[in-house]
Amino acid sequence: MALQSEEKLEVGYSSLQPKTRKWVLLMPRLLAFFATAAATVVMGLNKETKTLVVATVGSTPIKASLTAKFQHTPAFVFFVIANGLASIHNLVMIMGDLFGQKLDYKGLRLAMIAILDMMTVALVSGGVSAAAFMAELGKNGNSHARWNKICDKFETFCDHGGGALIASFAGLILTLIISVMSIIKLLIKPKPDSTIVVP
Repeated sequence: MALQSEEKLEVGYSSLQPKTRKWVLLMPRLLAFFATAAATVVMGLNKETKTLVVATVGSTPIKASLTAKFQHTPAFVFFVIANGLASIHNLVMIMGDLFGQKLDYKGLRLAMIAILDMMTVALVSGGVSAAAFMAELGKNGNSHARWNKICDKFETFCDHGGGALIASFAGLILTLIISVMSIIKLLIKPKPDSTIVVP
């Protein structure tokens, strides 16, 4: 009698173990999805219009309305596209982990996930690096090239861009962790379940 209850406990423990492992990879992927989606939305909606004095004729100032948008900088456009694609990738992988267990063909699913995760790391890394360079240029300018800074005039635009960069860097770190976990999951072969209840 005691032997049967011990066997049932072992079986129950081994059946809970894969679910725990599943959530270990799902949680960082979910956080990475939220981080990259937040970066995409914040930068995609980033826009500020200001009326600035552009010249003075005599004592009369000449004003013009200027708008700063993410579309004006190709690096920011690439940033939005890269983070948007990373968000879609993470969402598809979450759905695949939850519902796509039957789609595995000879272990090919794990290899494809690892490859796509590495590609996503490269994509987000390129997008956030390009945007960080342009953000630094907008904040400090470049005196050698005579490019003026704009963040002293468009503070809200730069603050929102900085927030999007922080979210994207967090998403990049999480995506890198996910990529490492995917490769480890691919390399570790599951142990056969030796605890079988014999009636």
